[in-house]
Amino acid sequence: MPKAKSGRTGGRGKSGARRAAATMLAAIMRGKTLNEARDKLDQLSDSDRALADAIVQATLRHFGEIEALIRAHVKKMPPRNSLAQPLLFIGAAQLLYMNVPSHAALHETVAATGRREQPYRGLINAVLRNLARAQEADTLPPPDPLANIPDWLIDNWRAFYGAEKTAAIAASLADAPPLDLCFPDAASAQVWAEENSGRFLPPSHVRLDAPENVAALPGFNDGRFWVQNAAAGHLAAALLSVLDAPANILDVCAAPGGKTLQLASALTGENGHRHHVSALDISKTRLARLHENLARTGLEVNSICADALAWTSDISYDAVLLDAPCTATGTLRRHPDLLRHRSASQMDRLVALQAALLARADDWVKPGGYLAYGVCALQRQEGEDQIADFLASAPHYTQVDMGHAQRFTPDENMDGFFIALLQRAV
Repeated sequence: MPKAKSGRTGGRGKSGARRAAATMLAAIMRGKTLNEARDKLDQLSDSDRALADAIVQATLRHFGEIEALIRAHVKKMPPRNSLAQPLLFIGAAQLLYMNVPSHAALHETVAATGRREQPYRGLINAVLRNLARAQEADTLPPPDPLANIPDWLIDNWRAFYGAEKTAAIAASLADAPPLDLCFPDAASAQVWAEENSGRFLPPSHVRLDAPENVAALPGFNDGRFWVQNAAAGHLAAALLSVLDAPANILDVCAAPGGKTLQLASALTGENGHRHHVSALDISKTRLARLHENLARTGLEVNSICADALAWTSDISYDAVLLDAPCTATGTLRRHPDLLRHRSASQMDRLVALQAALLARADDWVKPGGYLAYGVCALQRQEGEDQIADFLASAPHYTQVDMGHAQRFTPDENMDGFFIALLQRAV
């Protein structure tokens, strides 16, 4: 019988979730994504892995606030190549934002220092004790969620949403997101919600406010649902709402496939026929995830692994859906690492890519057909401005009135998402 992982590897500074959390945070600070850095947790037990991941996410959500507090208590920060700095950050996150008892946060974090961090062991202990005392005495500065957002994003959002809305968005990004499940139709979502104490959300989603092991939920193995935030679900739903007969649909940049599954599972026409869906994506790895979900749900699509900017098609389509690559700032609640990695120049490059993909998608839409565009970004340059520029260069399209909001924001307890539905002239 294999020996269970204990989460400890022996020796001072080599044990437990705190050491792994600091190592994971250090990897993210060097440029890795949250998902890439999770390999630092491989040797932990399931419970320690969950704790370490939660510590890192809390740290990332409050990174700016934590940094300001730490700098107020140290004359000189430990060097960036030392694990001492991440240890300071994760210790503060536990104390201030995770309701971890101060003695546990202090002892376990200080105990996680290794040989290389020994010169900073006293500093880590002193800073965390000072923060704990300030917390107990209620002398900490008030929360400042805007401190966690890069200046370029604050300026961008304020120019678009105004100061009050920007502050509300920033505050919402400090909270962990709910879990939304997408079903083939609203009726099946409502039935599952009633059976499992979930909350139905349009278009065909169920919200679970508490974290859950998705694979253990009733109906997962039977392919009754897949994970997708309700805001993102409105893009495919808007397109499906204007297709009153079985259609030939191309899903561009499709993987990992939430919208592909929506399109493939929908029934239309008097006899309830399915649409014929083709899923195009450049990534074999991401398409593999789509294939896993297709196998689980029993749905079928035509899968194409190719660069959308180079791929050519012999046919035109009744509808094309483009969920374009973007800064993904609308997903910051579930991917707080993006605050460390995104920049204004990167957004400019993505805006150019989105414009190129829209122009390419235009080539595949037949006369009278539809083009659905969406991004999980909060900036207008990737949403409203992008569509305005496209319509100015493609007057053979008109924007369809969808009868509902085209933009969702995190302060509404949704992922940030922009949606536009266009129709090509006959």
